[in-house]
Amino acid sequence: MKNSNIKIGFAVLIIVTLFGGCKPNASTEEELLAVSSLPQDAFQSCPLTTSQFNSWFLSGTATENGPVNPPTSVGLVHNDNCDFYQWSAQMFLWLTSSSPNAGTVMESPTFYTVSPKDASGKRTLIPHVKGQLMRAVSNVTKDGLIESEEGQATDDVLMAKDGSLIYYISMVNDVYAQFLTGVAAGKLSGATFPTTPAELAQIVAYAQANGVTLNDANTLTMELKTSWVDASTLADASDYITINAIIPTYTKTATAWKPLNEKQATLALIGVHIVGSTAGHPEMVWATFEHKKNAPNASYTYLDVNKNVKTVPADTGNDWVLNSNAADTIYNKSYMTYDTLTNSIVSRKGDSIKPSNTVRTKPWGVASDIIPNAEDASVAAANSEIISLNASLQKMLVGNDIRKNYIFIGATWTANGVAPNGKSYSPTNTTPGVAIGTSQLANSTMETYAQNGTAYSEYGSCFACHNKNNSLTPGSLSHVFSDILPLAVSLQKSSSVKKE
Repeated sequence: MKNSNIKIGFAVLIIVTLFGGCKPNASTEEELLAVSSLPQDAFQSCPLTTSQFNSWFLSGTATENGPVNPPTSVGLVHNDNCDFYQWSAQMFLWLTSSSPNAGTVMESPTFYTVSPKDASGKRTLIPHVKGQLMRAVSNVTKDGLIESEEGQATDDVLMAKDGSLIYYISMVNDVYAQFLTGVAAGKLSGATFPTTPAELAQIVAYAQANGVTLNDANTLTMELKTSWVDASTLADASDYITINAIIPTYTKTATAWKPLNEKQATLALIGVHIVGSTAGHPEMVWATFEHKKNAPNASYTYLDVNKNVKTVPADTGNDWVLNSNAADTIYNKSYMTYDTLTNSIVSRKGDSIKPSNTVRTKPWGVASDIIPNAEDASVAAANSEIISLNASLQKMLVGNDIRKNYIFIGATWTANGVAPNGKSYSPTNTTPGVAIGTSQLANSTMETYAQNGTAYSEYGSCFACHNKNNSLTPGSLSHVFSDILPLAVSLQKSSSVKKE
């Protein structure tokens, strides 16, 4: 894959802050693929047909690194878990497709970068404009520097094994931006994120009244959070989707790094959260993807083709981006955080600034000892759904398609689209949880230290954080919705920065 990189052609000023392909022909359990690859004999409980996969592509036929159509969210029919899992997979392939307006769809004008909070706690929407230097800024300052931003769910700073800090960019799509702006103007209802054709039509009409034509509006409202590593620290950056970006430099001691200046660097994509409203689900579907080399998996079970339960041993080795020794018994330990008072990365008491060894404790978004949703009879059955979909994607992506290097970890939503109560589904919980799908979902680059080990935790869902007062209002679900300034104000601030 030496020449297969998809380059995202915009530069983003990012500061670190508190913000598989299968190896072929495994024929026995002992030959299960290493490096976070997939069992080759998993029960095909969530497969893709060739005709279905071809229909995702703009040309009607799968091609190497070919552009993919976005799935329709407004018309999504949910019969079982696989419908949401396949929606997630198509979304990822679409977002990482090449775009006629930019390097990829993520870079295109369909999306806006969401700035970190400014001094007053507000965020701005920064448009993606072809050929224009893009910056993710926290406030309107002359130098446009970011002061701080949360990346980890626990406000920790993450470092790769070779010393690169992990960087983050958040985005929303144009439907989200117009919806938010219309709600702020009192022109659209902000009771929930849109899920119906009628609600979407109102957003489209509002945008048109303001001279804006929405791109791919049937995706409804979307949020993205992406994680990146310095590509120069990787053994082979050609296996990654990359961007050119401006990142900070630091004055460094063993216990504190203070931002000093900035430099241009190439960053490699290692993680993506994809969040979007769909028909009947204003709580949104929360899906996540990772690069296959990020971190080793803990042991997990799955169903083979005969529906027998098999166990995959924990991954081994030292060639992971976020782990230098998979056998280390001290893992997912935080050594540093971001100090907002000094705008510095600081070590925790008694430690120094250094990488930790990261492990995916729930490789497919499911705790090892609890049934994750009402459709799956066991953890092994739930895992097989995700594994079988990944296997289909690996087989059907053509040639050296760079997207083969990324793995779908899982997706979660709530039963019947009800308001999340912070708890994951469990048949044994005293107070029933409503988060289903892969309801113990975590990304090793974004919830590194929020993973709860192999033991089940009823508060292990994405909705443990993304809920408030059992409400479906956008501000109760999204951490950024209430902070973002309407488009006109955001664009005015962006324009002021450029002029300075």
